Amino acid sequence: MECRKSELVKDVPGLYAVTDVTLDGKEYYAAASENRGGRVYLVDPVTQKATELFGGQGGVMAILDVKGENAVLFIEEFYPVFDSATAKVIKADLEKKDDGYEVSKRTVLAEIPYVHRISLLQEKDGVYLAAGKLCKSKTDQDDWSTSGTMEIGKYDPTKDKVEMEQIYDGVTKHHAMFVARNKEGFDDLYFGGTEGVFRATCKDGEWNVEHLLSVPTSDIVYMDLDGDGKEELAIIEEFHGNKAVVFKKLGAGMERMVEIPLSFGHVLWGGQFFGRPALITGSRAGDKTLRKFTFTCEGEGRTQIEEETVLDEGQAPAQIFVIGDAKESIVVAANHGVATMAEYRCTED
Repeated sequence: MECRKSELVKDVPGLYAVTDVTLDGKEYYAAASENRGGRVYLVDPVTQKATELFGGQGGVMAILDVKGENAVLFIEEFYPVFDSATAKVIKADLEKKDDGYEVSKRTVLAEIPYVHRISLLQEKDGVYLAAGKLCKSKTDQDDWSTSGTMEIGKYDPTKDKVEMEQIYDGVTKHHAMFVARNKEGFDDLYFGGTEGVFRATCKDGEWNVEHLLSVPTSDIVYMDLDGDGKEELAIIEEFHGNKAVVFKKLGAGMERMVEIPLSFGHVLWGGQFFGRPALITGSRAGDKTLRKFTFTCEGEGRTQIEEETVLDEGQAPAQIFVIGDAKESIVVAANHGVATMAEYRCTED
């Protein structure tokens, strides 16, 4: 595999969040800083031109594309380290201007103190906004005396507010969030923290939460990684812990299949890479490496690593996303340690 690296945006202190955004049928990249007054950028992947979208409050933990709209959602005012009592979810409507875009409207959809992760969920009765709160309050950086919650509300593009409802309480250091499409064609929500991994499913507008795993969890991927037709559960164990673990349901319980060393684990991505299932991990300490893994299913249905590839080192990635097809896969990373948004265009040898 060969990967060509391009540095798209440089010198952005606290660069943290990245996503891909579709505007007027064309794909763009977006990136933002977690710092106070941190910048937000939109990048044309063809020309590699970067445009600063707006000078917001910073503290951006996540950016989401809003399908069918020229708009993005993002978390604002979640500042290092865990200074986020005023955190909120913002919607920015974008309109074409010259050869780029600018913000035409900026709306506070919901004020959610300590909101750390957000997702949009497609359900049978419409679209929902999911918001994971790290905790309820903090007296200092090390105060974990209050648990985090999962909040969900119906998203209506014609309204300027989302009414959030708490569907679960009791997740300490609530950090993990992952969305997976179920067999009915709708989204299941996976979330977790110290108490482990939970799954929330929607039926007739009501949310049900089940406990899947009792292992302290920082990040989650739920998908068939080894091609055996059954989903594996991959996590970063402990809060920004030192290993990623792949679990598989064998018999009555979940068994550890693979352990991957990390240092301040901060990236766990799962999806299609060259049209095949893959897992990508990233460390923000130690060697600060971004790695890709593929897996096979061996005797007695046990998952094993097939191939490990180092994508980059010394960058300390905070978030990534991956797009592409069977011939080319593109990884875009917010390399927090070097304040740079980078693109890796990967092709098979």
